[in-house]
Amino acid sequence: MKPSNSTIVSCLTPPGTGAIATIVVRGPLAWQAIRELFQPASKQPLPEQPPSPGAVWFGRVGRSGLADEVVLTMKQNDPLPWLEIHAHGGRQVVAWLLETLERCGLQTRLWSEFLDGVEVPLRAAALALLARTATLRTAAIMLDQVQGAFHRAIEAMRDDLQLQQIERLHQRIDDLLKFASLGRHLIEPWRVVVAGAPNVGKSSLVNALAGFQRSVVAPIPGTTRDMVSTRLAIDGWPVELLDTAGLRDEAGGLERAGIDLARAAVEVADLCVWVVDATASPIWPEVLSVPTIVVTNKCDRPSTWATEQSDLRVSALTGEGIKALTHVISRKLVPDAPPPGAGVPFLASQIELLLKLRTAVQVGDRDSVAMRLSALAN
Repeated sequence: MKPSNSTIVSCLTPPGTGAIATIVVRGPLAWQAIRELFQPASKQPLPEQPPSPGAVWFGRVGRSGLADEVVLTMKQNDPLPWLEIHAHGGRQVVAWLLETLERCGLQTRLWSEFLDGVEVPLRAAALALLARTATLRTAAIMLDQVQGAFHRAIEAMRDDLQLQQIERLHQRIDDLLKFASLGRHLIEPWRVVVAGAPNVGKSSLVNALAGFQRSVVAPIPGTTRDMVSTRLAIDGWPVELLDTAGLRDEAGGLERAGIDLARAAVEVADLCVWVVDATASPIWPEVLSVPTIVVTNKCDRPSTWATEQSDLRVSALTGEGIKALTHVISRKLVPDAPPPGAGVPFLASQIELLLKLRTAVQVGDRDSVAMRLSALAN
């Protein structure tokens, strides 16, 4: 938390996104500026001194005849006055309010800069990431970290070190590291590539998973030449689904370029869904460096081979097996979902420190263990 004697104003909500915007005013001049600009609907003037936290007023804020209806709240008055203005969320309204407050001598700051000034670094980082979560499930996990779940896990480790409970300390490290992949994808989605030979129904399967027609479907080999990206949530996890060109050796020109892109996408994916056709001789995936699910599509038609060799049977046309496929994808991406209140490493630096901490515990370097735990707690 960085002390500051300046009075700052910052919009804590994205302008134009919600119906209501929240603007914070904090610093030694905050109450004076608000008293100049705010007219309570009750016609009773604001008190000369900042009131106790929790006070709420309805009225208008502005000057020179231009004003907007807002709700004013007092969040805290120690160590510095901290007020929040809840106004209409339109971009122009927010810009006008910030400009009006600047004319009172206040300094505008980005909301992330404001957090850096009023929160400890770990909580500020968690709050910044919470604002970027895309699903309710990942937001709930990040909210646990905002409320101290990761910090409590580190404090428990420090207690273990103090009590010489090394085995339990090692177990706590492993418990956090098993959520490392999840922590990397609380904001950035998992990349799931749908791949396979031409005409096995990859684009139809992507459309079935997305719930709408995202990819063009045609019986002509090579229809999909570029990667088509679709963002969706599977079991509450953010996923970027990539529809790729059908893989075959005898292609050339533009189709070959698409195939090269598809192969490259598979190599860096978090998961590959390899699709084979129940009505044609299956083309199996090569040995891939990423987790792979083999899915037999077109199971609504008579099969020409023993489809039990694949992991799942689905029909992109009728929807049969699609729900089961989403469940398998979810379990492949997140084999162990954290229980409510569990600590999850949400920064790359935390994962790196945890790996170094585990090594230090294994070799018995107590000083290094203490240093790593101290770094993780801040």
